[in-house]
Amino acid sequence: MFMGNLWIFQLLGIVLLLSPIVLAALFWRSRRAARRQTPREDGATIEFFVTSGMRLMVTLVLTALLAFTILIAGAVRVDNGSVYALLIPLTVFVLILLVRPVPVVTDRNGLRQSRWFLPDKKIAWEDIASVDYGRNTGTTYVRSRRGGPKIRFSVFLVGRSKFKSEIRKHVGDAAILEDGDDN
Repeated sequence: MFMGNLWIFQLLGIVLLLSPIVLAALFWRSRRAARRQTPREDGATIEFFVTSGMRLMVTLVLTALLAFTILIAGAVRVDNGSVYALLIPLTVFVLILLVRPVPVVTDRNGLRQSRWFLPDKKIAWEDIASVDYGRNTGTTYVRSRRGGPKIRFSVFLVGRSKFKSEIRKHVGDAAILEDGDDN
């Protein structure tokens, strides 16, 4: 019985061995696509959206995590186990939903980024205090003079150089930390 299903374990081993390499390649490809694509423009409004590769990758990871959670739920039910085993994959699922890249929109009034369960982050052009670059993440952070939540421009959003040029066009006195990656 066990020997007949050996090919399944070999296949799973190969998938687990290759998945970090495949994920790294997908991340690289998504970052590259973000540099090459242009944002959507509608009059004075510009939407810097998430690349399709990143949306696909997040969807695949969430689907696999959901399938894994269902598998654990079935095992818990069959073995009369503890439902606490479901907390880890469900927590990871929710955390991925909360930290996934979110589009940024610019218009005549300033910057806007939507959030779940909370009002949109909004920073007026005249309220921009600084633009910083996260060295470890590559994320661009826009901070307001009034405090509040900062707008995060992920490396997986298209048109980063256009985003920075829009900020420079509207706000001349903002402290913009150069990152040297405006491609």
